[in-house]
Amino acid sequence: MPPVIQGSPVSLSSITEEEEVESLEAQLIMRKLQSVLYRGVERYLTCDAFIVPRNTLLRASQDVLRLCTDRPHGLRSALVELFLSDGDSCKRLAQVVADPRQEVKTVIKLTLHQDDTSDPDTLHLRSGYTMERLCLP
Repeated sequence: MPPVIQGSPVSLSSITEEEEVESLEAQLIMRKLQSVLYRGVERYLTCDAFIVPRNTLLRASQDVLRLCTDRPHGLRSALVELFLSDGDSCKRLAQVVADPRQEVKTVIKLTLHQDDTSDPDTLHLRSGYTMERLCLP
């Protein structure tokens, strides 16, 4: 399994409420995004490790919450699709369904961007990402 390497010596799992995590929901989303990213990289890519900037998944999880707040059933009716873009192509890595019993009303496409300095053995992700929301009737 490829290890997650941070830009700083602190791992994603040690981000705490003192570092401005808005809610328990944001923490849970962040952990789920980290988990599916890890599995997606392991399954679809051939790198030994990947580097995620420290606040990228935390900010993405807060944005997912923000985009779901005004929708019917909020986060429970959301589907988050995780993509990886290398500049030329975009590969779907995984999807996260908050509540499989709930009908999907919001689809969020989260695209992480590969840094141009990536070597074949280590995938470097940029700190930015692209997020699109599709509202279903």
